[in-house]
Amino acid sequence: MKKRRMVLIIILFLIIIGAGLYLFANFCETQTIGSNNLGYVTKSTYSHYGDSEHKIAVVSGMHSREKLSADVLPVAVKLYALFNKVDIVNYQVTVLDNPDDFYIGRSNGESLVNNYVVNDIAKENFDLVIIGHDHEEGYGDGFYIATPSMDSKSVTLAEKTINNIPNFNYYKRDTTQSAKSSSITTVDNPIVATGTPLFVYEIPEWLGFFEALGNSYNLIGASFNCFN
Repeated sequence: MKKRRMVLIIILFLIIIGAGLYLFANFCETQTIGSNNLGYVTKSTYSHYGDSEHKIAVVSGMHSREKLSADVLPVAVKLYALFNKVDIVNYQVTVLDNPDDFYIGRSNGESLVNNYVVNDIAKENFDLVIIGHDHEEGYGDGFYIATPSMDSKSVTLAEKTINNIPNFNYYKRDTTQSAKSSSITTVDNPIVATGTPLFVYEIPEWLGFFEALGNSYNLIGASFNCFN
């Protein structure tokens, strides 16, 4: 009887601890920074242990058909902020107008970021912005980061970061050719124009949630380590 009671007490204690950690991890300042007929953008700021010297922003959900990165990155941000003294902002983009149409949903997400996220980033002092995506097979190899704008700040930081995550690849854009992706001119270049370095982060779309989560967590950590 005593043993059973002790087991129940331990289980109850673990449930309380787990619930406390869950609530603490999800504690953040969240606001909607913009909305229109295309959708809306929320901004969640995590800073559990006081102000940090460095601050990163992660943009998720911009391309609405890319479900894995949209699901994984908010969790990776929460977990990294839970276990480290950092400031991280997650801009979550929700496309409501034709989210399942490849071209329209993509354009609408980029428009939301251009209208609301870029302006908000200009008011902040981020050391880095990471924009999350999924990629199909043949569109790059494995997990990788890219610096489409090829500005010196982004390239220098990417070269440092990639040394800390050997299973990642780093792709540079050939600047002798014009940008082919609409997101470069609509999103990447305007963010870089604020003076903020930017990584495009690509997750293989066929992988599982937890593998994507672990690598996303490692990318955030490797990026922060470059500032120290």
